[in-house]
Amino acid sequence: ELFEYQRTVPKSWLDYNGHMNDGQYSRAFSDAGLVWLAYLGLSESKVKELSYTIFTLENHIVYLNEVFAGEEITIKVRIHDYDEKRMHAFMTLYNPKDEKCATYEVMYMGMDTKAGRPGPFPEKFEQAVKEYYESQDNSGKPAEMGRTIGIRRK
Repeated sequence: ELFEYQRTVPKSWLDYNGHMNDGQYSRAFSDAGLVWLAYLGLSESKVKELSYTIFTLENHIVYLNEVFAGEEITIKVRIHDYDEKRMHAFMTLYNPKDEKCATYEVMYMGMDTKAGRPGPFPEKFEQAVKEYYESQDNSGKPAEMGRTIGIRRK
């Protein structure tokens, strides 16, 4: 089973159209990522203890369905690929009807905060990443992954 992050959408996340503002999707995915990283062993206290953290290098959100205030959203996280200091993750946001509402593709980079530069994952965290990757279904690639932005011309 993939890690799941859940929360209720507050009214303050709505825009003038009455649905979740696009910037709040980023917030929801970012929050889910932080909780997931803590689940893998890189909590705020471990970040301080190890002088090691994770930075976001790049991300891409695809909006598929509207989300409204009061709805319980669920974000599921999978690892698409990883190496000794980077993770290519993919998250999917679902509404209470289990409909896919948005996806988030992100490249994370491990950072040695003492050196101020990228560094390899701490051993226990690296092992947790490996185990998580190996425990998930790695067949296939989500349709929304690797998309580019552009106007399709006929």
